[in-house]
Amino acid sequence: MVKALVGYCLHHARMRIDLEAIPVSTPLSYEATSRIIESVRIPSAPAVFMDLHALMQQDEPDIEAVAATISRDPGLAALVLKTLNSPFFGLRNKVTSIRQATVLLGLLNVSNIVAGLALQRAMEESGGPAPDNFWESPVNVGMVAARLAQRFPGVASDEAYMLGLFHDVGIPLMMERFTDYRGLVLDADADQEITQREDARYQTNHAIVGYFVSRSWGLPEHIGELILRHHDVDTLLAEDGGALTPKGALLASLKMAEYIDEVYWGRGGDPQWRRCGPAVLAYVGLSSTDFDDIVEDMVDLLSPV
Repeated sequence: MVKALVGYCLHHARMRIDLEAIPVSTPLSYEATSRIIESVRIPSAPAVFMDLHALMQQDEPDIEAVAATISRDPGLAALVLKTLNSPFFGLRNKVTSIRQATVLLGLLNVSNIVAGLALQRAMEESGGPAPDNFWESPVNVGMVAARLAQRFPGVASDEAYMLGLFHDVGIPLMMERFTDYRGLVLDADADQEITQREDARYQTNHAIVGYFVSRSWGLPEHIGELILRHHDVDTLLAEDGGALTPKGALLASLKMAEYIDEVYWGRGGDPQWRRCGPAVLAYVGLSSTDFDDIVEDMVDLLSPV
């Protein structure tokens, strides 16, 4: 771990990446990661998102200004409304305007959803390489994680949704940088976590790169930490004596949602879930039978009518 306070200013990011903020338990090659960041084009946040971010830094953000800012981008506003009106967010009444959404859900919740959708769209429009179904899967994972998060007190569905969309954002950036990366990603039968195989081959991994992206976009620090540590499941769930915490519940919601997405695509033999699934279910107090019922319900929701 690099101990000195080192910053790297991402192109158009409007902030500096502070490696001292990365949890010290995480192995990190700053040199390798910074070379990756320098050699790929991380999509810059759109103007509407940056304006929204500035509004949210105010002591008392103005709800009319926030709604007007989001509505400036009709495509993004439409995605927000479509997302909120999906069955995964479980709203009793249909949301018909951004202003109504901000009143109903709160400014922070809506801004988190905007952040996730803005990055998803920016990454899609960048046109870089990506694994099969990559752009569909984060949407599935985000939606399912948002629904699962409602089971846990103190866990915000919008944060689970944003984490689901962002958690693997480092993968297409690694794929753009390394020509042999697709083969490593497709090596699904490997005994090791993908981050361990990445560290061995590239001296960095997609979770670290994803953390850099989360900081450049100004996401909440605890979301950035979960992006960084989303493969370090056993260690993170064991923190606080193994007690259920909002951070642990967010991670558990993500891992369950990832598995459900694998089942949806017909890839039920997920080696990552085999490694961490029992610990996740034990952490949230779910039996395997109960979880099977949840998987079936969520896949039905994801499947087109």
